[in-house]
Amino acid sequence: ARPPDAEIIAVKQVNNMLSNFLVTYFFNLLAHKFSNILYKEFLFDFVKGAGGWKQFVQQRREAGNYTRFFEDLSDKNLICIIPICHQVHWTLLIRRYLGNSWKIFFIDSLSSGTDRRFQDWKALFSDRDSFSGDWIKVKIFEQSELECGARVCLHGACFALSKKKSGEIINDLSRFKDLSIRARLMVSYICRDGYWSTQKW
Repeated sequence: ARPPDAEIIAVKQVNNMLSNFLVTYFFNLLAHKFSNILYKEFLFDFVKGAGGWKQFVQQRREAGNYTRFFEDLSDKNLICIIPICHQVHWTLLIRRYLGNSWKIFFIDSLSSGTDRRFQDWKALFSDRDSFSGDWIKVKIFEQSELECGARVCLHGACFALSKKKSGEIINDLSRFKDLSIRARLMVSYICRDGYWSTQKW
């Protein structure tokens, strides 16, 4: 569902944390526009609540849920995006097939505690079957305020849609010294309009 107008407008405010519902709405718009994007609402919360990926898969299969999603995870043309909100901070997992193997990119805009988060989410999603892949911690530049939610949206779009290597994407983004402002405006405009639009910058 579309978030209230007041929440969408507030995205542009410095140090305003983005809600789970707003980030979810953004990625739903992205997935609706691009058929190669695989996205499930609140997936991290469900996996964590189940105690881990393997338990989540077992529970959902027993209930007969998520059948198509689990099948789609083996499709090498699809890119799975998992935004993570934990302890008032947003990070991101992107799983895609590159070269001849699955890669799982961990993207974090806050250096403090990032190694621990990387290990925690790697352990949580550990699986050699439906969520297999080589885990890669993307070296990224620090957020300047509490724009981690907007950065997750921006990074998700860039890493999912670009054919460039992760280092090249980061180099391109690092040229913008006002990235927090740009990321917030991008999320605000797309969520306001209710459809995906490419940013001119």
